[in-house]
Amino acid sequence: MSRTYAIFSAQYLPHVGGVETFTANLAHQLVLGGDRVCVVTSARDGAPEVETQEDGVRIVRLPSVQLMGGRLPLSRHGSRESSLLSAVSSLGVDRVLVNTRFYGTSVTGLRFAREHDIPAVLLDHGSAWLTFGRSGALDAAAHAWERRMTARDVSLGATFAGISEKSAAWLSTFGIKTSLVIPNAIDAASFRGESSGRDFRFELGIPNDKTLVAFVGRLAPEKGPERLLAAMGQLGEKYACVLAGEGALRPQLERDLPANAHLVGNLGHADLSALLSQTDVFCLPTRSEGFCTSLLEAGAWGVPCVVPDVGGAREVLCQGADTFGCITNDRESATMADGIRRVSASWTPERSLKLRAHVERDLSWPQTVRALEHAFAQSSGD
Repeated sequence: MSRTYAIFSAQYLPHVGGVETFTANLAHQLVLGGDRVCVVTSARDGAPEVETQEDGVRIVRLPSVQLMGGRLPLSRHGSRESSLLSAVSSLGVDRVLVNTRFYGTSVTGLRFAREHDIPAVLLDHGSAWLTFGRSGALDAAAHAWERRMTARDVSLGATFAGISEKSAAWLSTFGIKTSLVIPNAIDAASFRGESSGRDFRFELGIPNDKTLVAFVGRLAPEKGPERLLAAMGQLGEKYACVLAGEGALRPQLERDLPANAHLVGNLGHADLSALLSQTDVFCLPTRSEGFCTSLLEAGAWGVPCVVPDVGGAREVLCQGADTFGCITNDRESATMADGIRRVSASWTPERSLKLRAHVERDLSWPQTVRALEHAFAQSSGD
């Protein structure tokens, strides 16, 4: 049966992030299955107010003010927003999916669903408190904001789900009990096929007999790139590390860069696929994740991961009694170094193939759509 979805998400492409990428991929998969999708998001400079993507997904951008470099879009309510939401309603929306708990767009989406008597599912993408920096006062204010916005979401009658099991469990912090998970996913074969073939070992002078460790993510304290560099100092010359990404920590990392580590900046999908195809171990000493896309991308190439017990780690790395890598108890540099040593010493081509098969079979977009269908069945009481 064909459905019409409105997906409310605070940010969307061309703004690039985990939630934005998830939304675009899920919307595309729904359209492939015969559904109609309208993504309702925040206005950004240079982006059209209304557009239709090549795959048929419609985009509506509501009036907003972008603060903190786009991390905090604030809704601008008024007649223009009402007019745009009326146009969304005219599409015959019969399901509303809301991404994250703490944006004005989230509340707008849930109000839209209640006003039009449409079932709504709120999908949370976090597994720890929101942070904006090292300021205790700023983080305390962010926590108070999260509690306030989540209480408003609850009052509007949302059915809650998590992007991972860790995310679903984290919702209990706010008194929300749910076992519903709508997981992140990947088209593993397509990701591998996108590879540019770029030879990072040759470019960076990394011999084939060295264990190549990769990091992909923002160069920010919560992702832990400085911890990985400290681990590389402990591992020594038999190991080399490539960090892909940009962020506020880059100047510090450049100053402290050991001889066996390399910064390559942000990479497009094709180059990222090429890097992971040459990687022996993926390491991300992150503080928290909803469901890290980089873990899926590493898994698509059969690369074992060393990562703390954060959102998505168990879904990607655990299958029955098997663990494809090392899920650590903390993110300290010594712990990361020990995990990298143990994984690189025990990994085999056969395990790599098993990991690839697991990701391709169990973490695909059709599986995510089935989880979405289940969540809406629970929302409707079916």
